[in-house]
Amino acid sequence: MSNILVISSDCHAGALPDTYKDYMPQQFHAAADAWWLNYAREMMQRMGTFFDQEAAEEFASKAGEQGSGKFQKDAMSAAMSASDDDLRAFLADPDSIIAPRRGEYDAAVRLQELEDDGIAGEVIFPQMAPFGAGLMQYRHPISAEQNLAGNQAYNRWLGDLCKSNPGRHAGVAIVNVDDIETTVREIREAHAMGLFGGVLLPTSTGDNPFYHHYNHYAPLWSVCEELNMPIHTHSGWSPDYGDSPAATPMFISEVDMWAHRPFTAMLWSGVFERHPGLKLVLTETGCSWILETLRTLEFKSNNPIFAHFTKDMSLTPSEYFQRNCYIGASFLPRHEVGDRHRIGVDKLMWGSDYPHMEGTWPNTMEKLQETFFDVPEAEIRTMLGETALDVFGFDAKDMRAIADRIGPAVQDITGGSQSAA
Repeated sequence: MSNILVISSDCHAGALPDTYKDYMPQQFHAAADAWWLNYAREMMQRMGTFFDQEAAEEFASKAGEQGSGKFQKDAMSAAMSASDDDLRAFLADPDSIIAPRRGEYDAAVRLQELEDDGIAGEVIFPQMAPFGAGLMQYRHPISAEQNLAGNQAYNRWLGDLCKSNPGRHAGVAIVNVDDIETTVREIREAHAMGLFGGVLLPTSTGDNPFYHHYNHYAPLWSVCEELNMPIHTHSGWSPDYGDSPAATPMFISEVDMWAHRPFTAMLWSGVFERHPGLKLVLTETGCSWILETLRTLEFKSNNPIFAHFTKDMSLTPSEYFQRNCYIGASFLPRHEVGDRHRIGVDKLMWGSDYPHMEGTWPNTMEKLQETFFDVPEAEIRTMLGETALDVFGFDAKDMRAIADRIGPAVQDITGGSQSAA
């Protein structure tokens, strides 16, 4: 039997700050430098408030990052006294605690770490990009011009990263929604650059209308359907919860919810009805939540007092989900894989969240065993790679050849505890 094809539907990449200057007009360089300095101070001051210190040190040790614990313990005092020049040096240092891991921007290191994890292909979401472009877009207000420049710089850099290992990296383009005509142009340019992973829909729209305003966003839905560019939502954005000690727990508790909202908006506004070929992928937002959401939506749509809600809908909410939607099942936990048949095995696409601490790297095989040890082989293959192969348009022949070289055998995941089904 062939090895299992593993495609991670959720990975992240980002360059060192100065690298983006090669992809950005010079007129934005000074403003980008100032933004990065503020970002560095914020990150250093908040060091230790997100992940538990002992857990962070254990992960750093497994990832081969010696000394990270000391960096974290000293970060707050360093931030209080650092000059701008010191912080610039800190941002340029690839070994600093707030710098991207080497695999986030070094294509050779990245490919080796993915292959060591048994992963043949990946879908790449942003790490941090200039002016906060990406997952946290619209969290910290900046000018529309800076917002666009940050998006463009990231997409151009990502396009070059993906070209370094052709066919292995499905880059997800980032856009804003300040001007939909510009958004459509950016999507076409991303497609031309080979970013076939799709488009990241901002979780917040800032001062712009939200996604239930169909006419406003119709050109966006149309171009993504035309180019077969999947639309993604991804957890990461939230309102600013301030400096309360409970701010981080609030963020962690609600961050998935904000990334769920576009699905409901697109459903009720008729996006799925009008664009039957459009794909929406909801990534790193959990999985089982969709069952209760669909139950609630079915209840509303079947209630006679709300009959007018569905007068232009030819399918039920669950039918639209099954036709148009997928879940990027990042580090799929054991308690959610049990809901796979109710959700749809072919709706779930596993992701490692490389190289984030909450993900499975660099212990992916161990984590896969914990989740999938008693799952039938056909279902394992579907969730770990075969669905993603089709959704994102990877070359099937090339991917399967790579999987035969570096992918896990079925027994590596099941431990031989079951007969293949």
